[in-house]
Amino acid sequence: LKPGRGAARGRTAMTTPDLFTTVGFEKSKIGANETELGYAIKRTRLIGLMVGSLGCIGILALLGVWSQFEIHLEKRTMHRELRREEHHAASKLAQVGMELWSEYRDDIHESHEAQMLMKLLNSSYTNFEAQVKATVDATSKDLGLNSDKAAKLADSVLRLVADQQKSGLKHTKRLVDHLVEAGKRAVPLEKRAEKEVFQEVQAEEKLVAEDPDIFDALPPGANHSDFEDPLKGILEGFFWIFNDYEREFSGKPRIQLKPGNKAFDALQALDQKMDDLSEGEVAEALDKIDLDDVGAGLGSGRVLPARDIVEELLMIGTIPHKELRELEEAWKAGKEDSVSVFGKISEMHEQHQVPSGWLQRGVDEDEKEEMEEEEKEELEEKKAGRKLNAQPKHLAS
Repeated sequence: LKPGRGAARGRTAMTTPDLFTTVGFEKSKIGANETELGYAIKRTRLIGLMVGSLGCIGILALLGVWSQFEIHLEKRTMHRELRREEHHAASKLAQVGMELWSEYRDDIHESHEAQMLMKLLNSSYTNFEAQVKATVDATSKDLGLNSDKAAKLADSVLRLVADQQKSGLKHTKRLVDHLVEAGKRAVPLEKRAEKEVFQEVQAEEKLVAEDPDIFDALPPGANHSDFEDPLKGILEGFFWIFNDYEREFSGKPRIQLKPGNKAFDALQALDQKMDDLSEGEVAEALDKIDLDDVGAGLGSGRVLPARDIVEELLMIGTIPHKELRELEEAWKAGKEDSVSVFGKISEMHEQHQVPSGWLQRGVDEDEKEEMEEEEKEELEEKKAGRKLNAQPKHLAS
């Protein structure tokens, strides 16, 4: 054998005893009669060796996880603050979504009114034509004029009127067509907007249920809605119209307005033909129904449009009055968060237990409050600007 190869084998043979000695093994006699030569290690050293090995494996595992995943460490207070911001963002998104739903609903209503306007203009000209011919014919007979010449005169006048109306309707029709097209687009968008708001509120409700401690920093007994809650205005408007409804139609109307009742059947018949009526015609038809007989007279007036009044009267037997009352009390007492309350109301509306007009009223009140706040801020800015201009130049600078 070559010297180099033998030397290498000698070094390899000496490596194993050195390795055992390094990790804590000691060379000694072992066996029953201690006649065999081997290596032994103390129990404490063996435990230490195992702990060290497990520590190395744990560090390697931690490095592996660290390289594959992104890990963040944050304080519990920071997590709660983040959840409050997310909660506020979800509330704001629901508010904006309801405003968008309201806009689509207005587009549908305006589209319907525009179509009714075109029908009214066309029918009014037809009636006008018949009245003119009848008047000319009657006048010609009274004056002893030739009836054929009088008819020709009437036709000439009507052609001039028709040309003038056609010119005016040409521009009106463009506006009406635009409104009608906007209304057609708004029908599916209205449903989509409401569905997205409902899903967003449901998701936030689940997060609040999983982490109810996000409001621990609020004063005891305080209403969560008082802390810059975007849904506060909508809920206040909704419960205001609900309470007004309870004052107007609880008691006798709730007992008697049922299928088979004369007034209720008349409301159902009106509801079925409302698509062919304008808002004014619906109001006239509603006034003709004897609601006083069932204790639901509209003498004191309702702030809702006629169509929404028809809807809420037909739903008088399905509206969960008791649940809404308890929900309002829990919200005002601070026991229920606005997102949770609005989520339950949205679910009722989806199940056709709450009139659309009530939600619309809530959105209208919220927008009204926002406009008043903006006007107030603008007024304060103007006052501050006038005070600054009124100061002497050396003080203003």
